[in-house]
Formats: sequence, C-alpha cells, structure tokens
Amino acid sequence: MTENKKSLVGIQRYYYRLVQNKYGNTYYVTPRDDCPLKILNDSERFVVITFDADDDYIVVGNKRYYLTKNIAIKGTNKLKQRVAVVDIQELSKTKGYVYKDKFSRKYTFKVDNLEQLKNIARQQFQSNGAPFFKQVALYDKETNSCRYKYEPSFR
Repeated sequence: MTENKKSLVGIQRYYYRLVQNKYGNTYYVTPRDDCPLKILNDSERFVVITFDADDDYIVVGNKRYYLTKNIAIKGTNKLKQRVAVVDIQELSKTKGYVYKDKFSRKYTFKVDNLEQLKNIARQQFQSNGAPFFKQVALYDKETNSCRYKYEPSFR
C-alpha cells in the first residue's frame, strides 16, 4: 500500500491488490486495512461479478456501465471471463449508456436493476463479510504456459 492515500479515488480508497508472488499475477483483491468499518460492513456496497473480457462493462436495466478504475478492481485480462469487485455506490453515480441485446456476448453480466445487484451483494456478504477474490496463476513448466483460477470469498 505505497499509494498516496489522497490520490486514491472511488473503490481504490477501500480495496487494493495484495500481491502474493514475484510476478504480480497471483493476488487478492481485498479490502484495505484502513477501510472504515461503516463502509466495510455495508452489505449492499461491494459485489464480485464476472463479465466478458470483450465488454469491460456490466448491464444494469438495459444500460451499460463501464468498469472504470473508480468503479471496479478487475482480475486478469488474459481470460475470456473476467472477475471484478464492484463498488455499487460508485456505479450508481456514473452515467449509463444504452444497451442493445444484439451486443450480448457469452459472459455479458446483466441484471434487471440496481436492487437485483444489491441483492447479489447481500448474498455474498452473508457468506463471509465484505466480498473479495484471489487470483491464482498456475504455471505449467512443461508447456511454459500459465493459466489462472479465481477463488471467491463466498460460495
């Protein structure tokens, strides 16, 4: 946590990547140690979602909301189905753009309204408190390749 706290905006004030290996590709996206309890204990504030890598947005009530650095902290871009922690409060402050179903992809994340998204957040919170995820890089020395898996804080 070497960032200057004053320069952090949006979700970055409350969540960060806790790197677990020397390559920086195994990490937790987890709440900061100094995250205020009032925010951390808000069961409708944060949600872990999956989305299509080609989208970089989620759909809430036929509106696209782009997952900018103020709204979300995302996992690797090397997978077709990506994972992110989203700050619902920050999301609700941003502008939504018209969405048409013809642009739907295999992993496009869609909910009918903000309440449905908050309900998902409540379910995740009930499982283990403020949601987070771990991204694990798995190396195959025989093929010199790397694959990833995600471990969410909830079931």
